[in-house]
This record gives sequence, structure tokens and C-alpha cells, in this order.
Amino acid sequence: MFILRGMRARISAFSSVVLGAAALLGAGCAQQETPSPSPSAPAAEASPAAPAAPTSALKVGLITPGKVSDKAWSQSAFEGTQKIKAELGAELAPPVEGPALAQVESVMRDLAGQNCTVIFAHGSEYDDAAKMVSADFPKTTFVVMGGKSTGANLIPIQPASGQATYLAGMVAAGMSKSGKLGLVGGNEIPIIKDAFATFERGAKAIKPTVTVATTFTGNGDDIAKAKQQAQALLDNGADVLMHNANAAGAGVFQAVMEKDGAMVIGANADQSDQATPKNLGSFILDVPSAMLGVAKAVKEGKTDGKAYAAGVKDKAVGFKFNDKFAGKVPDDLKAKVTKAESDMAAGTLTP
Repeated sequence: MFILRGMRARISAFSSVVLGAAALLGAGCAQQETPSPSPSAPAAEASPAAPAAPTSALKVGLITPGKVSDKAWSQSAFEGTQKIKAELGAELAPPVEGPALAQVESVMRDLAGQNCTVIFAHGSEYDDAAKMVSADFPKTTFVVMGGKSTGANLIPIQPASGQATYLAGMVAAGMSKSGKLGLVGGNEIPIIKDAFATFERGAKAIKPTVTVATTFTGNGDDIAKAKQQAQALLDNGADVLMHNANAAGAGVFQAVMEKDGAMVIGANADQSDQATPKNLGSFILDVPSAMLGVAKAVKEGKTDGKAYAAGVKDKAVGFKFNDKFAGKVPDDLKAKVTKAESDMAAGTLTP
């Protein structure tokens, strides 16, 4: 059984890992925005810069795809900023919750103009905007969760979430009696689609004949739609559901509670307090610790343009069984999950 542990011991080591170079703001100095490149010309790639000198000033901005009270993805990022405040004494700008994608570039420019030292954009869908804006604000470090672009002041955090969802798929298939599983996503974006793909591979590793049906609500806030889609999956024979729909996941939990024989798996954080008697557990990403590590590296000027990746080997992702599940998860299934986790850490299993 995987139990996600704290990552404090890893944080000091992580701060020396190469991540993404950024000049840091002084306590009261404002940034001067440079002209944006012409829309008709492609933006030039940022070249790595020398690590910035350490500074005691740290102001953190946050952009999330949903409400920071969603008890899932967006809340994990908010908790990350609270951790940064508590441990590094950072000043926090008010979080920007659920902006339309067309507004994200403007939001980033506004936060940078507020002298934010580091801006966390909590979703791969923010990658393009961060790449564009980071070129104009060299004194701000832009950090995109699940992003791919890198630059002098552009750092993607790339948690190996697929390792966690692979384990979740194993659990779901091992517990299913019907051989039918269901997935409910929010926005249909790469990071969620990839997570669902690895879930299916994990499920088929346990039961090759299992089938997986997938739906998307189109956003992470529509609880009613998520419930309706979950009910349709259950009515079609699925008996284990997993969501990756932020706050809308509440609708999935509701549908499972109302269906005899249904079970559910939570997403991104320990959600064992949701649909508790029917909740098998949650796939987990330790977002706050990863964010703290990046913020510490930025504060100390120890970044140089590399992405930060972390997986089960680093105890950054995993699966947490729900101790209050009303049924019983067979010991042999738990052993298979533990073995898969160990193989991933050793590099002998790729989800």
C-alpha cells in the first residue's frame, strides 16, 4: 500500500536541482514591461541566463482553472502557496480563479506588474501564455504545472501523474465485478487525457478484458453535469468510476453514493472524505511540496532553465487507499499495486 509521505527532506535537495533561471525582484522595485513581439512573428526562444542573486523578497501569484476551495486540483495549488508563505515568508497576491483562456495572458501581465517574483499557473493549458509573457517580464519566474516550455524564467513542473493514475487503474480493475470502468473529466486538455490513458493501461494490466468509458463536462465547475454523466456511466454497467474534474468531481461522488454496488476513486489529493464508504482511495500528487521546492530555488537564485519532474521514486505521486472503505480490498491486489510502484521507482515499469 502506497502512503504518500511528506517531502521536506527532498525540498532542500531539490532547491539545488536545475529548474529555470530567473532574476528576482527587489523589495520595492517595479518591472518595466518590454514590447511584445509582433503577432505575425514567432516568439524567440528564451536563452538560459546565469542564476540570479539570492533575494529576501518573494511575492507569489497564482492562477488556477477552478475555485481554490474545490478540495482537489485547484485547492492543492492554493495549499502550495500557503506552504510557501509559512516556510519562506512570502507575500501572496490574491489567487486568480478560473479565468477564461483568452484572459490568461492579460492576467499574467497584471500579476507580473504587481511585482510578483514567481507566478504559478496551475495547468498545462497555460503553457502558451506563460511562454509569451515570460519574455516580457524577465524579473518574474513563470511556473506552469504540467507545462512543456522552458526558458530563462520559465519553469514547467512535470509531476509523473501518469504513474499515480496507472496505480488507480489497477485498483479499479481489480475491484470491478462488471469489468466496466468509467472516467469523468473536466476540461478536455492534454494533462487529463494523458492521465486517463495511463489509468486504462493500469486497468488492463490487471484485467485485459476491462473496458473504460470516458466523458468530459467541459469545465471543472459543473457539478450537475458531472453527476449526470456519472449516472449514465453507471447505468451502462460501470461499477468503478474515477474523476479528474476539479470541483465538478462532487457530482461523481453523489452519483456513486446513490447507486448500489458502485465504487469511486478520488483525484489529485486524498479525497477519502467524499463518498467515504464507497471510496477505494485517491491518486495523489504532492503539489504543495513541488511548489515549495521551486519557490525556494527561485528565492535562492538556484535555477537555470530546466523542468522539474518528480514521480513515485521521489514520493511525489502515488495511490492512497481509503482506510474507511466499507468493503475489502484483497491483499493480493494491494501487493500488485505495491509491486508496480516499486517497479516504477526502479525504472523497470513505464506506465
